[in-house]
Amino acid sequence: MSGAPLRGMAVLDLSQQLPGPYATFLLASLGADVVKVEPPGGDPARRFDPPMFERVNAGKRSVVLDLKSEEDRARLLDLAATADVFVEGFRPGVTTRLGCDEKAVRAVRPGVVYCSISGVGQTGPLAGHPTHDLSLQAMAGILRDTGESDRIGVPWVDLGTATTAALAITAAWHAGGGAFLDLSMLDVATAWNSVKPLAVTEPEATYGIVRAQDGSVVLALLEDHMWQRLCAAVGWPDWRDDPELATYADRRHHARAIRARLETAFANRTVAELVALAHEHDLPLGPADATGDPDTVAQLLARGRDGGPAARHTPLPLELIVRKEP
Repeated sequence: MSGAPLRGMAVLDLSQQLPGPYATFLLASLGADVVKVEPPGGDPARRFDPPMFERVNAGKRSVVLDLKSEEDRARLLDLAATADVFVEGFRPGVTTRLGCDEKAVRAVRPGVVYCSISGVGQTGPLAGHPTHDLSLQAMAGILRDTGESDRIGVPWVDLGTATTAALAITAAWHAGGGAFLDLSMLDVATAWNSVKPLAVTEPEATYGIVRAQDGSVVLALLEDHMWQRLCAAVGWPDWRDDPELATYADRRHHARAIRARLETAFANRTVAELVALAHEHDLPLGPADATGDPDTVAQLLARGRDGGPAARHTPLPLELIVRKEP
């Protein structure tokens, strides 16, 4: 592109689905050279939402690496040695197991801008808990503000985090690099919730608000392995092993039946019981209004935010998510 302001920025992108890929799409749109690293089989978004995948990965180059392979981990570090920016969207701890955490990458590229994008951040009692856009809307109070109207048409927590990440990366690169960026989607959602959300659409089978015995819970489940966990948690061995429900695309064809069975199963359990079940089975489920939830409050406090109404209208605390290396 003519006059691209980020020409000369080399980006290595390990992120998948939406927040990280959209952040690096913004960088590529401004002239950065982005290399997308995909696992064997590709970014899951290639399968469950091809149009979105094409949109947020335009203008990038791609390489397939199996990071469970020692040889491919070495190839990744070879690529990292030439990168100005390293972006990953794994749960905390995964990059250490894969040999590409900040320490490993900085050993081959000391001045790299290392950006970690995660649901709730790298620290705090909920660090590593599975989340998606909808569950983060609940934690930040957006669903409460919309009257539990179930789902906002645009995944603005994903996109807001991506935009914030692109801005923080650009600033750190222009400042000379050597920064670690801890981008928490919950931090961004909490800060951005001063703007009323857009109109809602109909809920999907396992991605929406479901009534419990004494309130409502939000279930933000998309992945096939999470479906397996849900079936195990609520005692549905027949559906867990049903080949007609094996994939996300399959389940969309049976959304009404799944939704009806979920409502029946959840109606006999309290919100507290369902949250305990979610923790036991590592499911992205929580209270529909999670702003007063002890886990959410503890997480926000650990990240330097009080979780109250005023916090939702304060600027994004960049001092918490940008650490400049000495």
